[in-house]
Parts: sequence; C-alpha cells; structure tokens
Amino acid sequence: MTPGDPVYRVLLVCTGNTCRSPMAAGALLVALGGDAEQVRVESAGTAAWEGQPATEPARRVAAAGGVDLGGHRSRRVTPAMVRSADIVLVMERGHLAAVRALGADPERSHLLSEWPAPGEPGLEISDPFGASSEAYEECWRRIRHHVDRVLPAIREASRARSA
Repeated sequence: MTPGDPVYRVLLVCTGNTCRSPMAAGALLVALGGDAEQVRVESAGTAAWEGQPATEPARRVAAAGGVDLGGHRSRRVTPAMVRSADIVLVMERGHLAAVRALGADPERSHLLSEWPAPGEPGLEISDPFGASSEAYEECWRRIRHHVDRVLPAIREASRARSA
C-alpha cells in the first residue's frame, strides 16, 4: 500500500494459483466493470510453481462465466505482495496463516467467505484441483457468490481511496 496511491489493491490467494485465486480475481475484475480502473486485482498461491497456466477445468468454467484465464500464469505469494495489498482475501484458514506469516496485516487479511463480517463461513471454497468437473463448477458458483457479496465493500473502499 503506497500512501497517496489512488488505486485500491486486492490480492486473492489460494494454494497453487492455478484454480481458485485466478478464478476469483477474474470474476472480481469482470464484476467491477467500470470501477476496475480504480482497483488492481492480483492473485498468488502459497505453494505455487511460478509460471503455470490456470488448469483446463478452471479455464473452462471461468470462460462459461465470461472470464478469460488464458493469459494467467501462477506465482508464489511474497511478503512484498501482502504488504502492498489493501486487502488480502484467501480461500482457506491455512492460507490466512501463511499470508500473515509473510507480514499481511491481520486487519486487512481475511477468508473470502468471512469478509466483510459476518460473511458466510459455512460456504467455504474447497480446492477443486484434480477433482471432477462438478467440483470445479461448484467452486466457481461459490467464488461468484462471494465476489458478488464482497463487491460493494471493495467498491466503497476504492471510491474512498480515490476521493
């Protein structure tokens, strides 16, 4: 986070950065529409191999939802990434511990399913990697649901930043 920077930075984190976090980043960018110019949306993984494409099932379900993941390449989350983000949204509790160990501010790092409070903690986003098409589709439905739910808070924060 840079003082005086008008861009609001969102970092989405999963494990390998080939399924959940790229799908969530793409869904958020599409949902932001015209507000996307004021928000920088990135994704990373706690155990990502650098440079891997999104999995084929992730690309397929995202494409059906209007999101193109064809250019995505995975990257491992770093201390600089978590420190520069205004909000870090993760998929699982283990990811939360990992980003906080890298220096993410506890006030600005949350489970996607639980932010903003009270969220929907019972609607977790399980890792579909290596699972069935149905698992990817359910993951996509949950991601879209949570993106729609957090969108107003992200829009409000980005507008406050640029005001």
